[in-house]
Amino acid sequence: MKKTIISIIACFLVAGCSLDKKPLNGPSTVGFPSTEEEALAGTYGAYRAVAQNYGHLTAGWWRTIDCITDIGTGRISSAAVKQLTTSTISTENKWVVQFYKRSYMAISRTNFVLDGIDNLSGKVPESTIACLKAELLCIRSFCYDQLIQYYGGVPYIDHSLSLEDMYYPRMDRVKITEQIIKDLDDALIEALPDRWSKTDGGPARFSKVAAYMLKARIYMNYATAENGWWEKAMEYADKAIAIAEASGHKLADYDLTFFPSHTDGEPNCALFSYAGENDDEWIWSHQYNALTDDLLTINIYYYAPRTLNGASWMGPSQFFIDAIQCRDGKFITESSLYDWKNPWKNRDPRLDLFCVRDDSRTMGVEYSLDITKEKVTDYVAQTQIANSNVVGNKSEYGPNGSMGPGGYLWRKGYDKSFYGAITGGSMEQTKDAINNGVFRLAELYLIAAESRIELNTELSKAAEYINKIRSRAGMPDVAASTQASLRTALRYERMVELCNEGFRWYDLRRWGIAEKAMNRDMMAPGQSTSANPRKFISNAKPIIDEDCIVSYDGQTWDGKTSNLRKFNTYVFKVGKDELWPIPKSELDSNMGMTPSDQNPGY
Repeated sequence: MKKTIISIIACFLVAGCSLDKKPLNGPSTVGFPSTEEEALAGTYGAYRAVAQNYGHLTAGWWRTIDCITDIGTGRISSAAVKQLTTSTISTENKWVVQFYKRSYMAISRTNFVLDGIDNLSGKVPESTIACLKAELLCIRSFCYDQLIQYYGGVPYIDHSLSLEDMYYPRMDRVKITEQIIKDLDDALIEALPDRWSKTDGGPARFSKVAAYMLKARIYMNYATAENGWWEKAMEYADKAIAIAEASGHKLADYDLTFFPSHTDGEPNCALFSYAGENDDEWIWSHQYNALTDDLLTINIYYYAPRTLNGASWMGPSQFFIDAIQCRDGKFITESSLYDWKNPWKNRDPRLDLFCVRDDSRTMGVEYSLDITKEKVTDYVAQTQIANSNVVGNKSEYGPNGSMGPGGYLWRKGYDKSFYGAITGGSMEQTKDAINNGVFRLAELYLIAAESRIELNTELSKAAEYINKIRSRAGMPDVAASTQASLRTALRYERMVELCNEGFRWYDLRRWGIAEKAMNRDMMAPGQSTSANPRKFISNAKPIIDEDCIVSYDGQTWDGKTSNLRKFNTYVFKVGKDELWPIPKSELDSNMGMTPSDQNPGY
């Protein structure tokens, strides 16, 4: 018998929601929820399902998706990633199938609780019921927003399904967007607290700030000059900011200490470590727990260098590194502070704060791409260890190896406690429970700024929001004052401040620049050799355009031949690659869909 995503959901529900057994202690599905405790447990179960969904690729979704854009790279041996970056996506691609399938599983969990929430009427205060409804509708709206970003129109399901309830055609993306906006009704959102206390869940739960931010983000994602949604994005971003600031949300402090080399110390990106999980900047986060076997990722295994037993699977691209400004607020092609022979000095501090580059330290261990350096310093054990990033067994999979990600690694999501804990590529061997932040104040400021820029109104206020973020990073205020120049400033801040948090894929498509960013050769640092051990320091002089997109035309800083190498060739076909395909399994078995419902080009 063929099984669809819908029938899987139905079986899941009829079987009594096995994933709910932990949070719900096995209540009967008849009359559920019958108590406030059951309703709350079911709501926690819905949050849990979302966390499981976006951690389903073993490395958390938000810390994975940037590796298929222009600012990130992944190991080139991955067949699934190659498909996603070369316009050869199969309808059975594991990323495509898993994201689709698990999104509906998370939606089914919210529907299960929503269907029975009115059972509590007369048993608990109506304000409590309204609050739980608001949380659940926020979760469901969030999941649908993600689905339509990737697949366009999808089946819209707003209730629990039976085995016979299996006919669901695609609903147009615009109609789904209108529906989830309707679900995020202001009157219902007002039932939420401005901010949850730590004892009540803190950033684990949708607050009033998070709900209005979600609404602003959705309006922004689908705004056009015709539909008036830029005004709505601005309205709801402003509303969220006012409540956030009044309730104590604020930008975290960044440690901007510059460490010229590994001997000087290690950058501290605390906001994205265990220490920062409850920071006032976070508005909503997916929660993970090392004591719970199904609420874990192994991000750190994929991110860590081989010297720490990691896979060094993902990292920033050379494009991204070259796009990062100098401390004077100018691009490296314009700044007198830039020295290509010492490219890390005088740069935007977020380069070192968010990225791991040669001659730095990560999790207590020296990071070097010099092939003649067979040993590196382990500062924790105070000893020398093999530089397996570039020499020895499987060094081709190292950070700048022929099969590696292209020279650099991400620092966001690291924690010093991971030293010595990475023993292999499974959750049993490598337990990474750092929360995946989804909403934070920095992004909210950028939504408020972008909406003003696109409306060409209150441009000084847009600059003020951008400068809040730049000031925190030790960068000067933007000199921009026109719509065009502020658009460049905004796109720079979203690219740098939000790097490796899963936004770039969406941004490129929303701005209409995906073809320019993605349809070209991806370049990586040259590989170190005994004759030229510093070849990985790029001498290529980039071209940086108004969208902060980097390209190369053969010019170099020293007048010699460029030492960059072609890492991969990305392909983006307009009219096709804006969306992923609907999975083949869904088209084959959903009686409400036929092959003609497939997205164009697949």
